[in-house]
Amino acid sequence: MIIFISGSDSFLARDAIHKLKTKYLEKNPDGVELIEIDATEPMRNWADLKASPLFATSRLIIIKRAGELLVDEQNNLASMLTDLPPSSVVVIWDGKPLKAKSPLSAQLEAATKTINTEPLAGSALRSWIKSQATEIGFEVTEESVGELVDQYGSDLWGIQTDLRTRQGTSSISSWGRVQTEKPFALFDYVRGKRWSELRKHLVLSHQRGEAVEMTIGSLAAAVRKNVSDPSLKRKMTDTLSEIDIALKSGLIESGDAIALLACYLPDGQKRVQWEVAWESLT
Repeated sequence: MIIFISGSDSFLARDAIHKLKTKYLEKNPDGVELIEIDATEPMRNWADLKASPLFATSRLIIIKRAGELLVDEQNNLASMLTDLPPSSVVVIWDGKPLKAKSPLSAQLEAATKTINTEPLAGSALRSWIKSQATEIGFEVTEESVGELVDQYGSDLWGIQTDLRTRQGTSSISSWGRVQTEKPFALFDYVRGKRWSELRKHLVLSHQRGEAVEMTIGSLAAAVRKNVSDPSLKRKMTDTLSEIDIALKSGLIESGDAIALLACYLPDGQKRVQWEVAWESLT
């Protein structure tokens, strides 16, 4: 069985993968083998797809970013998707469009199930925002939904973070957040590679009492839109994701998060004692 996740929105794709894993593990609580492969990482052996699990009755294989593979390797993967063991379910996320009429594209067009994860826009985006708010028991109006769209566009990570940050208030209209910087300042800093000014902006935003989660979400959106170097974009996104998870799980405080963000900007120090760096920044 093959499940194809088609689209470039990493938030939607990861959410779809999470739901598939949860559903699969619920249906197969015993004897399950779970394998996750990121196509951007080395040491891939596609022949493993043909193997039957040794110590399990079923196997779930998740392949991420298959569209970033070289053409020859995409063809190799496609050849291994034929005659899969009946005990295996293979989930493939392309991440970027596959070459039309290629062997892998043909295989995935015939997938048992296809999940669309293209970036949301228009009514679909507004409906998604409303559903996210409903999930956390948050009241939103058409006006406040429009404000979120204006601020974040289709950056679902930023929107979700914003909603959860403001969850304790009765509605978005009661946020009353004072903004002293012009809108999208982070986008300007990242677009112009003005890392020193961005570092100062991060510190000042914390001193003004702005929610760090919102700053991380906005910075992630700016990186996704304005950083053209794939290696730098991936590195910065990974750093932001790790800091965001540590912050939300309570491993670090908001001041620590700002210190880490400031120190790990592209022209920052390679190795840093960030506790000392935070004191110097403030």
